[in-house]
Amino acid sequence: MTMAANLELERVKERNGLRGFSNLFRKENRAWWGTRRWWINALLWTVLLGGLTAIMLFASGEEVSEATEAEITQAGGLLAYILSLGLNVFFQFGVPVLAIGTVILAQDLIIGEKQSGVAEWLLSKPVTRRAYVLAKVTANALAVFALLVGLPSVVAYGTLSLRMGAPFPLMPFLSATGIMAVHTLFYLTLTLMLGTIFNSRGPILGIALGSVLGGGMLGNLVKPLLYVTPWMLPKVAVLTATGQAISAETGIASLVATVLWSVVFIFVAFVKFEKMEC
Repeated sequence: MTMAANLELERVKERNGLRGFSNLFRKENRAWWGTRRWWINALLWTVLLGGLTAIMLFASGEEVSEATEAEITQAGGLLAYILSLGLNVFFQFGVPVLAIGTVILAQDLIIGEKQSGVAEWLLSKPVTRRAYVLAKVTANALAVFALLVGLPSVVAYGTLSLRMGAPFPLMPFLSATGIMAVHTLFYLTLTLMLGTIFNSRGPILGIALGSVLGGGMLGNLVKPLLYVTPWMLPKVAVLTATGQAISAETGIASLVATVLWSVVFIFVAFVKFEKMEC
């Protein structure tokens, strides 16, 4: 009774290939916006990333005192050096941290419903498996972009502007935030795809978190991997935020590859889920 009450479906007209998408999308949205999940994540990530950036911008005396005169001169002065510290914290540190958070949040989206029987119950209704996967991707991507990427970025931009004494250049910051969103989407789609392949959380966490935590080291050992993975994107986001042009050497290939990988992951999830017995 509880399951039926929480997952009540409404009759709507849709294409056969995506039959049930509207109902499933609404269900996924309720899981975020109809519970305390949204404000907990909004508070957590905004305080974590925005707070650390503010600390670095306004209480970075020790880091500045350890900086050499050459480093400060190269950055363009003391204020520019302090701003670069804040940008490094928000993007160089924040991009992989958000990826870890996304993996943890998404690990149960499919596995949990397979194990609890919810997926089997839903698929017994007039819905397609493709609609099920696509609803997971779109609803969770919107929530993650808004709460994990968007709100912390607004706070970070505000603190950067406050420390600068003028509005921080908007377009470079927005471009860097877009790179952060692409990186986050990669790990969301990767985790969802792994959920259609495996029946336990161990392989999902091992593969996804291994990529986040160990990818950079592996890329430094095998340089060509940096151009076909998202492992270079934290550095690319910092360079973009500081107004430096992105070339093939500094990550444009990595950015394009990451977008393409996300599309591939969604496609593989479609294929695997179509063949899976719930």
